[in-house]
Amino acid sequence: MSEVASWLDTISRVFHWIPDLATPPEVESTLREILEDPDLRLYWWDWEQERYVDVWGGRAVPAAGDGLALTWLEYESRKIGAVVHDARLLDAPGFTESFVPLIRIAMERDRLHRDLVTKLDQLKASRLRIVEAGDEERQRLERNLHDGAQQRLTAALIPMRSLAGKLGETPDLRRLADGAIEELEGAIDDLRELARGLHPPLLAREGLGAALAAAAIRCSLPVEVDVDLPRRLPAALEAAAYYVAAEAITNAIKHAHASGVWLSAREADGVLRVDVRDDGIGGACIDCDVNSTGLGGLKDRVEALEGVLEVESPEGKGTRLTATFPVRETSTA
Repeated sequence: MSEVASWLDTISRVFHWIPDLATPPEVESTLREILEDPDLRLYWWDWEQERYVDVWGGRAVPAAGDGLALTWLEYESRKIGAVVHDARLLDAPGFTESFVPLIRIAMERDRLHRDLVTKLDQLKASRLRIVEAGDEERQRLERNLHDGAQQRLTAALIPMRSLAGKLGETPDLRRLADGAIEELEGAIDDLRELARGLHPPLLAREGLGAALAAAAIRCSLPVEVDVDLPRRLPAALEAAAYYVAAEAITNAIKHAHASGVWLSAREADGVLRVDVRDDGIGGACIDCDVNSTGLGGLKDRVEALEGVLEVESPEGKGTRLTATFPVRETSTA
């Protein structure tokens, strides 16, 4: 290091030359330049693995060679890291009094930040796995209902209709048969609606646009649909967008006392935006009821895909539910 440079100048350069969130190799390289010490090496203490690691994350044992010194960076209660450097730096009071404490604090902040980022990444991955597992289970249940109970009821309905046709001259028995047929048909319709609610087959076959259009047709309220989706999207993304729209429409019917719903879904510039608006009484809130599984569950599903769910619902002025998702360039299979 130049003898004319003060340690105050050196510390100033550390602050100005090393950007926030610089990678460990960048920190090490910059410190070598600032201290004019090409042999300087940094090590971090990995508290989970209880070992030192180099700037690349590999296991390492800090040690000094000829002309070098090893300075431990730690507090009485915990280890932070170590730095191997030119031994002549120990002769400069500013190195041990000012520079070492600065690097110790900076390295601890870096470790804490990277630990936080890692935990957040793990949390996101875990939430996504839960969403995907839930969707797979929905699909499995939908198939089981369709191929199992629904098919068995349909099989029972066919001979019942044949039997009813042969009871025309026995009014009492015909009424019983017709009643049984009506119950079977109702049960089949209920199962079909339940299976569709779990995971609509149309969503998997033809995509989000077709599934939204079909949902609007089945709705007991008028639903105006505006869809601009030029391509198929990842399955988890289409499912999340569909359930956002379905939940918003259900809320408009059950709670908002709305007379109409306006639904749009558009994908452009790497963003999918689903917007559902009604003219109901308003007052909807995501976090109002901690035990609610409706909007709260939607928020978890949307955020698991790095999306944002927003609700505007002033009293007496209707509700607007908007979900915005980043679209990753991945396979849609």
